[in-house]
Amino acid sequence: MSMMKGVTMSKHDKQEVIAATNQEENNQVITDSSDTELTQLRNIIFGTAKTELQTQIDQLRQEMQLNFDLSAKKLQQEMSDMQNAMQSYVNQLDQRIALVDNQQDDKTAKLNDYADKIASELEMNTSISQDQDEQIQKRLDNEIELLTSRFTKQHDQTIDLLNQVKNDLNTTKTDRKTLARLLATVASGLEVDDDC
Repeated sequence: MSMMKGVTMSKHDKQEVIAATNQEENNQVITDSSDTELTQLRNIIFGTAKTELQTQIDQLRQEMQLNFDLSAKKLQQEMSDMQNAMQSYVNQLDQRIALVDNQQDDKTAKLNDYADKIASELEMNTSISQDQDEQIQKRLDNEIELLTSRFTKQHDQTIDLLNQVKNDLNTTKTDRKTLARLLATVASGLEVDDDC
Protein backbone atom coordinates (compact mmCIF):
# COMPACT_ATOMS: atom_id res chain seq x y z
CA MET A 1 0.00 0.00 0.00
CA SER A 2 1.91 3.05 -1.19
CA MET A 3 -0.81 5.66 -0.92
CA MET A 4 -3.61 6.22 1.51
CA LYS A 5 -6.02 9.09 0.83
CA GLY A 6 -3.51 10.79 -1.39
CA VAL A 7 -0.76 10.70 1.28
CA THR A 8 2.49 8.75 0.87
CA MET A 9 3.21 6.35 3.73
CA SER A 10 6.53 6.36 5.41
CA LYS A 11 8.69 3.31 5.96
CA HIS A 12 7.78 3.27 9.59
CA ASP A 13 4.05 3.28 8.81
CA LYS A 14 4.52 0.39 6.44
CA GLN A 15 6.21 -1.62 9.09
CA GLU A 16 3.36 -0.98 11.53
CA VAL A 17 0.77 -2.11 9.01
CA ILE A 18 2.73 -5.28 8.27
CA ALA A 19 3.08 -5.95 11.96
CA ALA A 20 -0.67 -5.50 12.55
CA THR A 21 -1.45 -7.86 9.70
CA ASN A 22 0.95 -10.46 11.06
CA GLN A 23 -0.58 -10.11 14.50
CA GLU A 24 -4.06 -10.77 13.12
CA GLU A 25 -2.84 -13.86 11.30
CA ASN A 26 -1.19 -15.11 14.46
CA ASN A 27 -4.34 -14.53 16.45
CA GLN A 28 -6.34 -16.47 13.82
CA VAL A 29 -3.87 -19.35 13.97
CA ILE A 30 -4.11 -19.36 17.73
CA THR A 31 -7.91 -19.30 17.57
CA ASP A 32 -7.98 -22.11 15.00
CA SER A 33 -5.52 -24.00 17.09
CA SER A 34 -7.66 -23.42 20.19
CA ASP A 35 -10.77 -24.66 18.36
CA THR A 36 -8.93 -27.74 17.19
CA GLU A 37 -7.64 -28.39 20.68
CA LEU A 38 -11.10 -27.84 22.13
CA THR A 39 -12.58 -30.31 19.65
CA GLN A 40 -9.90 -32.83 20.48
CA LEU A 41 -10.49 -32.30 24.19
CA ARG A 42 -14.19 -32.87 23.75
CA ASN A 43 -13.56 -36.02 21.78
CA ILE A 44 -11.29 -37.27 24.56
CA ILE A 45 -13.73 -36.40 27.37
CA PHE A 46 -16.98 -37.39 25.73
CA GLY A 47 -15.62 -39.82 23.17
CA THR A 48 -18.11 -42.52 22.18
CA ALA A 49 -20.95 -40.91 24.18
CA LYS A 50 -20.84 -37.93 21.86
CA THR A 51 -20.88 -40.16 18.81
CA GLU A 52 -23.79 -42.18 20.16
CA LEU A 53 -25.64 -39.00 21.09
CA GLN A 54 -25.05 -37.58 17.62
CA THR A 55 -26.25 -40.86 16.08
CA GLN A 56 -29.39 -40.81 18.24
CA ILE A 57 -30.02 -37.16 17.34
CA ASP A 58 -29.63 -37.99 13.66
CA GLN A 59 -31.98 -40.99 13.98
CA LEU A 60 -34.50 -38.88 15.90
CA ARG A 61 -34.26 -36.20 13.24
CA GLN A 62 -34.86 -38.80 10.50
CA GLU A 63 -37.80 -40.31 12.40
CA MET A 64 -39.31 -36.88 13.00
CA GLN A 65 -38.85 -36.01 9.34
CA LEU A 66 -40.43 -39.32 8.32
CA ASN A 67 -43.35 -38.81 10.74
CA PHE A 68 -43.75 -35.25 9.51
CA ASP A 69 -43.80 -36.41 5.89
CA LEU A 70 -46.36 -39.13 6.72
CA SER A 71 -48.53 -36.66 8.65
CA ALA A 72 -48.32 -34.17 5.80
CA LYS A 73 -49.33 -36.85 3.27
CA LYS A 74 -52.17 -38.03 5.50
CA LEU A 75 -53.39 -34.47 6.01
CA GLN A 76 -53.15 -33.81 2.29
CA GLN A 77 -55.13 -37.00 1.56
CA GLU A 78 -57.79 -36.08 4.13
CA MET A 79 -58.04 -32.57 2.68
CA SER A 80 -58.34 -34.05 -0.81
CA ASP A 81 -61.05 -36.50 0.36
CA MET A 82 -62.93 -33.72 2.12
CA GLN A 83 -62.68 -31.48 -0.94
CA ASN A 84 -63.94 -34.32 -3.17
CA ALA A 85 -66.83 -35.00 -0.78
CA MET A 86 -67.74 -31.31 -0.70
CA GLN A 87 -67.55 -31.10 -4.50
CA SER A 88 -69.78 -34.18 -4.79
CA TYR A 89 -72.29 -32.64 -2.37
CA VAL A 90 -72.25 -29.35 -4.30
CA ASN A 91 -72.81 -31.25 -7.57
CA GLN A 92 -75.74 -33.17 -6.06
CA LEU A 93 -77.18 -29.91 -4.73
CA ASP A 94 -76.80 -28.28 -8.15
CA GLN A 95 -78.58 -31.24 -9.76
CA ARG A 96 -81.45 -31.01 -7.27
CA ILE A 97 -81.76 -27.27 -7.81
CA ALA A 98 -81.77 -27.77 -11.59
CA LEU A 99 -84.43 -30.50 -11.24
CA VAL A 100 -86.62 -28.26 -9.07
CA ASP A 101 -86.15 -25.39 -11.54
CA ASN A 102 -87.17 -27.64 -14.44
CA GLN A 103 -90.24 -28.87 -12.56
CA GLN A 104 -91.16 -25.29 -11.68
CA ASP A 105 -90.74 -24.24 -15.32
CA ASP A 106 -92.91 -27.17 -16.45
CA LYS A 107 -95.64 -26.29 -13.96
CA THR A 108 -95.51 -22.63 -14.96
CA ALA A 109 -95.73 -23.56 -18.65
CA LYS A 110 -98.70 -25.87 -17.95
CA LEU A 111 -100.46 -23.16 -15.94
CA ASN A 112 -99.86 -20.63 -18.71
CA ASP A 113 -101.19 -23.08 -21.32
CA TYR A 114 -104.24 -23.79 -19.16
CA ALA A 115 -104.87 -20.07 -18.65
CA ASP A 116 -104.56 -19.45 -22.40
CA LYS A 117 -106.95 -22.35 -23.11
CA ILE A 118 -109.52 -21.04 -20.63
CA ALA A 119 -109.21 -17.51 -22.03
CA SER A 120 -109.68 -18.86 -25.57
CA GLU A 121 -112.70 -20.94 -24.53
CA LEU A 122 -114.19 -17.98 -22.66
CA GLU A 123 -113.70 -15.76 -25.69
CA MET A 124 -115.26 -18.42 -27.93
CA ASN A 125 -118.19 -18.89 -25.53
CA THR A 126 -118.67 -15.12 -25.37
CA SER A 127 -118.73 -14.94 -29.17
CA ILE A 128 -121.14 -17.90 -29.41
CA SER A 129 -123.32 -16.38 -26.69
CA GLN A 130 -123.43 -13.07 -28.53
CA ASP A 131 -124.37 -14.85 -31.76
CA GLN A 132 -127.07 -16.82 -29.95
CA ASP A 133 -128.37 -13.66 -28.31
CA GLU A 134 -128.53 -11.94 -31.67
CA GLN A 135 -130.31 -14.92 -33.22
CA ILE A 136 -132.80 -15.08 -30.33
CA GLN A 137 -133.37 -11.34 -30.59
CA LYS A 138 -134.01 -11.65 -34.35
CA ARG A 139 -136.41 -14.56 -33.78
CA LEU A 140 -138.22 -12.62 -31.09
CA ASP A 141 -138.44 -9.57 -33.36
CA ASN A 142 -139.75 -11.74 -36.19
CA GLU A 143 -142.28 -13.47 -33.91
CA ILE A 144 -143.43 -10.12 -32.49
CA GLU A 145 -143.73 -8.69 -35.99
CA LEU A 146 -145.62 -11.77 -37.19
CA LEU A 147 -147.98 -11.77 -34.19
CA THR A 148 -148.51 -8.02 -34.50
CA SER A 149 -149.30 -8.42 -38.17
CA ARG A 150 -151.67 -11.36 -37.48
CA PHE A 151 -153.48 -9.58 -34.65
CA THR A 152 -153.71 -6.39 -36.68
CA LYS A 153 -155.17 -8.35 -39.58
CA GLN A 154 -157.66 -10.16 -37.30
CA HIS A 155 -158.53 -6.87 -35.61
CA ASP A 156 -159.16 -5.25 -38.99
CA GLN A 157 -161.22 -8.26 -40.11
CA THR A 158 -163.23 -8.14 -36.90
CA ILE A 159 -163.83 -4.40 -37.30
CA ASP A 160 -164.86 -4.94 -40.92
CA LEU A 161 -167.18 -7.76 -39.89
CA LEU A 162 -168.69 -5.68 -37.12
CA ASN A 163 -169.15 -2.79 -39.52
CA GLN A 164 -170.80 -5.15 -41.99
CA VAL A 165 -173.05 -6.51 -39.26
CA LYS A 166 -173.84 -2.98 -38.21
CA ASN A 167 -174.66 -2.04 -41.78
CA ASP A 168 -176.73 -5.17 -42.18
CA LEU A 169 -178.59 -4.37 -39.02
CA ASN A 170 -179.20 -0.86 -40.16
CA THR A 171 -180.41 -1.89 -43.59
CA THR A 172 -182.27 -5.02 -42.71
CA LYS A 173 -184.25 -5.71 -39.67
CA THR A 174 -182.65 -8.94 -38.41
CA ASP A 175 -183.96 -10.50 -35.32
CA ARG A 176 -182.00 -10.84 -32.16
CA LYS A 177 -181.44 -14.55 -32.47
CA THR A 178 -179.65 -14.15 -35.78
CA LEU A 179 -177.50 -11.36 -34.31
CA ALA A 180 -176.58 -13.54 -31.31
CA ARG A 181 -175.64 -16.42 -33.61
CA LEU A 182 -173.47 -14.08 -35.67
CA LEU A 183 -171.68 -12.68 -32.64
CA ALA A 184 -171.12 -16.23 -31.30
CA THR A 185 -169.60 -17.25 -34.62
CA VAL A 186 -167.28 -14.21 -34.57
CA ALA A 187 -166.28 -14.97 -30.95
CA SER A 188 -165.53 -18.60 -31.69
CA GLY A 189 -163.46 -17.51 -34.70
CA LEU A 190 -161.44 -15.18 -32.44
CA GLU A 191 -160.88 -17.98 -29.93
CA VAL A 192 -159.58 -20.27 -32.68
CA ASP A 193 -157.17 -17.54 -33.87
CA ASP A 194 -155.92 -17.00 -30.29
CA ASP A 195 -155.16 -20.74 -29.94
CA CYS A 196 -153.01 -20.65 -33.05
